[in-house]
Amino acid sequence: MQSRPRFWITAMIGILAVAFLIGFAPIRLQHEERFAVDSNFAYQIGDVLYEDAGEIADREDQIAELLTEAGLTDAEVEILGESLLTVETFAYDQDQADSDRQVVLKALNEEFDGVRETTLASEEEQEQPIATWGPFAVFTPRPQLHLGLDLQGGAHVVLRCLSSAEMSFVLPEDKLLVTPEDAEPGDEDQYRPPFTEDQLVLRLRSLLQDTGADPNEVGISVLGNHLLVDTRPEDQRQVARQQDAIYDFLVENYPGLEIEKAEPSAVFVDDETADKVKYIIERRLFALGEIREPVIQKQGYDRIIVEMPGVKDPERVLDILGKTALLEFRLIPARYEQVSPASYDEWNDTQTGQAVTWEQVRAEAEVKFTGRDLVPNSTVQAGQTADWVVAFELRPEKKDDFHEFTRRNIGRIMAIVLDRECQMAPVIRSAIPGNGIIEGNMTTQEASDLKLLLNAGALPVPLEIVENRTVSATLGQDSMMRSLRAALYGVAAVMIFMIAYYRLPGVLADIALLLYITLVIAVTAYSEVTLTLPGIAGVILSLGTAVDANVIIFERLKEELWSRRSMRAAVAAGFDRAWTAILDANITTLIAAAVLYWLGTSLIKGFAAMLFIGVVCHLFTAVTVTRWLLTMVAELPWAQKRALYGVGERSAEDEETQPA
Repeated sequence: MQSRPRFWITAMIGILAVAFLIGFAPIRLQHEERFAVDSNFAYQIGDVLYEDAGEIADREDQIAELLTEAGLTDAEVEILGESLLTVETFAYDQDQADSDRQVVLKALNEEFDGVRETTLASEEEQEQPIATWGPFAVFTPRPQLHLGLDLQGGAHVVLRCLSSAEMSFVLPEDKLLVTPEDAEPGDEDQYRPPFTEDQLVLRLRSLLQDTGADPNEVGISVLGNHLLVDTRPEDQRQVARQQDAIYDFLVENYPGLEIEKAEPSAVFVDDETADKVKYIIERRLFALGEIREPVIQKQGYDRIIVEMPGVKDPERVLDILGKTALLEFRLIPARYEQVSPASYDEWNDTQTGQAVTWEQVRAEAEVKFTGRDLVPNSTVQAGQTADWVVAFELRPEKKDDFHEFTRRNIGRIMAIVLDRECQMAPVIRSAIPGNGIIEGNMTTQEASDLKLLLNAGALPVPLEIVENRTVSATLGQDSMMRSLRAALYGVAAVMIFMIAYYRLPGVLADIALLLYITLVIAVTAYSEVTLTLPGIAGVILSLGTAVDANVIIFERLKEELWSRRSMRAAVAAGFDRAWTAILDANITTLIAAAVLYWLGTSLIKGFAAMLFIGVVCHLFTAVTVTRWLLTMVAELPWAQKRALYGVGERSAEDEETQPA
């Protein structure tokens, strides 16, 4: 009879130990949570950095300029106290970080006295182990939960996928679309454009509005004899209507001129578009490496919800998310040349001798290759002039085409364009086998971001930021503390009630309840479910259902004891007869949680996931663990008293009226 209790005790201790190790992670690899590259340095200065808080920003700028002169153009300086500052250099690898560290220390020593390196032990990533053993370390136990946006702060962004169409119309080379502002009155027989730029744009917006376009979403660029129009059409038929309407308008108002219209470039939003965008955003965020446990999900057919808990630089992340990252290799027409090698904004037309903008050059430059032709293995490398470049490689099936294209166009300019902006415009000196670099005075962070965008791929459609909400870390911490306080009060109230009403079974139920809490933390940590405020509400609700199961069992147990059954038989009968009602009630709760998770949004999904985990865990603890404990205790001599179970002794009248 002793083998069963021994097995049950061993099993419960084993379950508790495993759950504790998973949920609180007191033992783990020493460098499991550290970043691969540590380029954030802290320094204690012997001098006072500022006398008034209003001087902090200016002082930070001065130190940043000092580091720029030392060769660190991308360093970020933050003053944390009168004599404490941090410098982050965004090094690409650890060797570069170590080199930056020496440069920063040397520059600060030249400017200040008593400079010494220090550490910021308050950072979670810098948590020090209590003891070490080989590759493992013992840390202070703490719940290993992935906290959501509302518990630790961060950014909540809603992105909308937009359809896009680009249409191009060209007049003869010597004919302008609009009258220049500084034009002098000329001969009546000489060609003169019928509109000014403002008049033409106004007429075209009104025209496109009649085709169903939103005039606020129409982009119109007039570049000499080129007209570029960007719209947000619903389908290809609307694109055709818009192009025909513009073409007819130009033919009517520019009589006698030959007007050329190019094939429109259009992308549309369909049922699969949001899935593609979601996949690319996931790749970008995970490659960024700065955001832990981002939540990315679809809303409807054209919206993406992105939650980024703990994000440090939300503006930079939004810039990365919103960039289309469309890389193009464009062959510049032979008559154009750069005015200045340091800028791509202005070009010279050698045929007319006039200066033209990059937008006009891009409109005439032919796209030969795009970022879709690249292998997603771009890397950041040090350039020849102490700046950073991004190396790329074309796909095997495109390498021969690229080699032949560059061989046939030796001496021509090939512009590398990212999101319509010219990054570089090299002259093709020889045939290129299929590899190249992108340069342009980029900092380490800019080069790293460009590499990330190229490897993640271009977005299939443009994105619009519909909602951008930032939750500060202070508000998140306050929400978390309030929620934890409410949960503790709720658990304490339940435990006191169970002991006061059910006595000994209530004490055992409270022990099982503590194991339940440990199991919930362990399962949540292991499954990497993000804990949110609604999730905490789901856990508290499952606590109530866990106690509800014990109430059903204990009430049935009291009935069995009242009918004078033995303690062992009463425990067995109480659990067996209550099991059907408990199972039915919890199965319906699990079905409801599954439906909520399937159909709900991010907050509802967090509630449903934690409710599901809580119900599954309490089914185990409320039924199995409580039964083990009651069965063991029921065999002890002192536990045979009925008063310990809230059951009084039966009177003679009760004996006579009790049915057989």
